[in-house]
Amino acid sequence: MSAIENKAVVQEFYDQWNAGTIDFERLVDADVANHQPDRDPERGLDNFRRAIQGVVTAVPDSKWTTIRLIAEGDLVVCHNTWSGTYGGDVFRGIPTVEGSRFSVEHVHIYRLTEGRIAEHWVVRDDLGMMVQIGAVSTPK
Repeated sequence: MSAIENKAVVQEFYDQWNAGTIDFERLVDADVANHQPDRDPERGLDNFRRAIQGVVTAVPDSKWTTIRLIAEGDLVVCHNTWSGTYGGDVFRGIPTVEGSRFSVEHVHIYRLTEGRIAEHWVVRDDLGMMVQIGAVSTPK
């Protein structure tokens, strides 16, 4: 697939997430590798789906806004804003203010194979989110 077609797949993934239903089988490879900064890489569609469901559970009104999509070959970089209302009272073991709104920027890198997401890496602003949801405070 072309870089333009790969960008369209990644954008469709976010559009579907925003709409509340992701067609994982069509958009994500069965052996997808998900690289997160806070854990070892996980492989497989079930693990990827479970990771997304964890985000949806914690932030049911998640909204992803694409700032820019850049593609070269089989790689797509998505710079986006993630916003929503944090529904839990704990984030990574730290107490939070339940119902806190947040908006943070992320950079996701996707490798696609045959029109499906085969690998995912992310750089997140976890500290910015933790400040906004009351898990940590900024120095005064």
